[in-house]
Amino acid sequence: MNHLNKEYMSLLSADKKPSEKFWELEKRIKNDRYHPGVTIEVSKSDAISDILRLIRLDVITYDDLTDFSDELQQTVKMLLDRDLN
Repeated sequence: MNHLNKEYMSLLSADKKPSEKFWELEKRIKNDRYHPGVTIEVSKSDAISDILRLIRLDVITYDDLTDFSDELQQTVKMLLDRDLN
């Protein structure tokens, strides 16, 4: 959410008409409310894919998983590494 807030502040600071900034912000918020950094439905069966999605979208980093089990961290690392190859 912090990342989105910074983008919104930048948008509002742009050199545009107030009405243009308003409508652009309204459109962004409408689209961004479905961003997984804002809201996500979580289930145990989808945990790995949700974590991978959050990492790919820069909502979290791999380092944020330090409190999770070693098994989960290794699985996520293996899948992320596989994506790079």
